[in-house]
Amino acid sequence: MQFTTLLQRKLFVAVLSLACSLSALGQEGGTTPATTAMKTVAEQVEGDWVDGRWNQADVGPFMSADIHTPQGRTLKGIAIKVGGTAQATVCFNTELLGYSAAWADGFLEFDPRRYGLIGGPKPKGRTLFANDITPGWMHDGKLDDPRTRKLGPLPRSRAKYRGLYRHGKRVALSYTVGETTVLDEPWAGIADGRLFLTRTLEFGQAAKPLTALIATKRGATAALQKISGLAVAQLPAGDETLWVAALGQGTGLAVNNHRILLTVQPGAAKRLAKVFIVQAPLGQAESVVALAKANAVIEPPSRLANGGPGLWLPLATRGVVGKPHGAFAIDTIRLPFDNPWNALLFTAGHDFLPDGSALVCTVHGDVWRLTGIESSLKKVTWHRFATGLFQPLGLKVVGGNAYVIGRDQITRLHDLNGDGEADFYECFNNDLLSAGGGHAYATSLETDSHGNFYFTKCSEGTAHGGSLIRISADGGKLDVFATGFRNPNGLGIGPGDVITVGDQQGGWVPETRVDVMRRGGFYGFMPMHHRATKPETYDPPFAFVPRVLDNSAGGQVWVPPGQWGALGGRMIHLSYGRCTALVALQDEAHPGQGAMRQLPGRYLSGAMRGRFNPHDGHLYVSGMRGWQTAAVHDGCFQRLRFV
Repeated sequence: MQFTTLLQRKLFVAVLSLACSLSALGQEGGTTPATTAMKTVAEQVEGDWVDGRWNQADVGPFMSADIHTPQGRTLKGIAIKVGGTAQATVCFNTELLGYSAAWADGFLEFDPRRYGLIGGPKPKGRTLFANDITPGWMHDGKLDDPRTRKLGPLPRSRAKYRGLYRHGKRVALSYTVGETTVLDEPWAGIADGRLFLTRTLEFGQAAKPLTALIATKRGATAALQKISGLAVAQLPAGDETLWVAALGQGTGLAVNNHRILLTVQPGAAKRLAKVFIVQAPLGQAESVVALAKANAVIEPPSRLANGGPGLWLPLATRGVVGKPHGAFAIDTIRLPFDNPWNALLFTAGHDFLPDGSALVCTVHGDVWRLTGIESSLKKVTWHRFATGLFQPLGLKVVGGNAYVIGRDQITRLHDLNGDGEADFYECFNNDLLSAGGGHAYATSLETDSHGNFYFTKCSEGTAHGGSLIRISADGGKLDVFATGFRNPNGLGIGPGDVITVGDQQGGWVPETRVDVMRRGGFYGFMPMHHRATKPETYDPPFAFVPRVLDNSAGGQVWVPPGQWGALGGRMIHLSYGRCTALVALQDEAHPGQGAMRQLPGRYLSGAMRGRFNPHDGHLYVSGMRGWQTAAVHDGCFQRLRFV
């Protein structure tokens, strides 16, 4: 980064002349829960961030989260609604590739603390089964867990999660077990007034036998019998018995102490299996067999893999074009806070598609596509493109596809049938370690000139905590690029692949700091040094930013050369805490360090992500309400124009 003395003089004069008149530019209050002004940052206390609105939202057919299932936390879980009227929910573990629990008469209960973002949800309803947190498929005849500290995905040679297909309200999970591809579709039905679950599996070529865990009950003993040619297993489960039956060529059931298992014989051709799970009183084996035979048709899950019907109607809002004040104007693209699904719009990242439309992610799991972004903003259409992601806090468009960073993985979204909604949620990379820390977010998502992806991981007691993470362009490799961060909530990649990170003030970090990265660098937060020997010093920051200017950092973005007058080619830093943007000024006498100067205007929410739209040349800023921020709206999507 190069900042000339002449530029500094120009900026100080321009900023000082505009600061008073533009201090409130772009920020306005409101009266709904989504647009209510908060107390000042200094006045806020924990009770101000208790908000249970997420429990009233229609989050879609599934939700990815750290789910507090009965036998332990499913750190990277997907709760999937099953049945025509969502009579039940199953929880799939994307790291271990098995089901950790199923329950009836409810979905999830989100923790209202800190808008639902600090603690994982719990199952809501009556438990049908609850498995141990263990691999979902046997390896060499065992269900052992080979992972260090039981964190992260299984070795890829053993199993790998590939993603999920959404087809209307149905979901099919895609993964591999060894070399065998598997499509796994959970569902539910009602027969004679009794709820039953199904698990329909489609197998590719299998060179070896496969064995899947279906259900367990600690302290119980499973039993197996054959009735009318059909194997039926039973497992005591409270007042009732858990019954399991299976159909399909080359498939069967087995029991092992407190476990019921599905067995699959080797085969060169694709095969189907259907597993039935039902709670019924002891002595109901024949009725379970009758239920299975009455529902014996096995529809291949691959029918769901070509794009299906959409779920969400488009919504329209009218933007507000701001009046120019000196060099800048801030326009507001209004968010559809009042929507039919009570979806929350805590906007957390955005980017632009080749056709000029925008994609905006929200921390409660959605991605929206926006069209109609032009100079007047008379009609901006919002279409819910994806749902159910795990607290996404960054989005990047590459090759026309949206890549979204969540706590669990980078997800690449595919619209297979062109209806404006994602049908395949591809797991691009899920090697990130997550131990379920309340504040252990994965934030921001950027790429360098080689196509590598970068994001930051907040501090947590794992090998990836408090680090800048790099993912190879093909998604095949994760490595730690730099360490020593507390709770970073933003990064930027500028000309020449210069990488910057903004970290939050707190223990070991006296003020918000903005750092320029070097490979292997250590940036001051001692608990996250990840070295055999504690470092005696740290890489100095580009700038410590006084909290009066920025008490909580967002990301960084570079002004394209030739735009914004004297600011062309310069770095802009966003403040989540103060809802502002600041320009970086480099100290020529001491290269590598500098200062920040606030640009005029404030945003409606905590500014976190900035991108210049290549179609109009303007800076678009997204951000959200949270804790320790001056936000007045849940989220914002605003345009800063240099006039």
